[in-house]
Amino acid sequence: MVAGSKPSQTKFLRYSHTVGLSAMSGRGFYYPVSTAIGRDGKIYTLSRSLEGDPRGVRVTIAGLDSEYYGVFGSYGEKEGEMVWPTAISIGADDRFYIADEYTNLISVFDSSGEFSNRWGTSGTAEGQLDGPSGLAFDSEGLLLVVDHQNHRVQRYTTDGEFVSSFGTRGNNQGEFDLPWGVDVGHDGAVYVADWQNDRVQKF
Repeated sequence: MVAGSKPSQTKFLRYSHTVGLSAMSGRGFYYPVSTAIGRDGKIYTLSRSLEGDPRGVRVTIAGLDSEYYGVFGSYGEKEGEMVWPTAISIGADDRFYIADEYTNLISVFDSSGEFSNRWGTSGTAEGQLDGPSGLAFDSEGLLLVVDHQNHRVQRYTTDGEFVSSFGTRGNNQGEFDLPWGVDVGHDGAVYVADWQNDRVQKF
């Protein structure tokens, strides 16, 4: 940018309205970190809360006009609970998949928000996790999990069976340093936010 010039404005986006409010329980959000839109048009927002504060960890279900439909999930390490949740994604089966970087688990909830199962093993070997963060489903219906501390992205079936992985630590093409987010384009390309390397890589 030339010194003294004004920053360019985004022409293709226009603000509509705001949904939610700050709330430690029930309606609203408390340090929201991830959102998914269901086929029912509802917004499913994952609140992480503050580290060490058990209040507010949950998924809030809202509508585009701030309708409130309830919550599911809570703080803890038991089934259906989360400690440091990082991401939520919805599968083709309409189930919710939530990553927890503290427990190194992926928790699965059914379409009504009831806990279904969870999977994941802590470690560095293939298929194991150390700080799962971003989640996205690829064009084959496999769940991509950003394995943050292991500097890679891993692919699993919806039942948690390891399929493959890509990436290793570094700053060359195809390498990561503490990657965090992931998404999949309409063409099937995978985009990874490579946090420590300050870039987004396309695969």
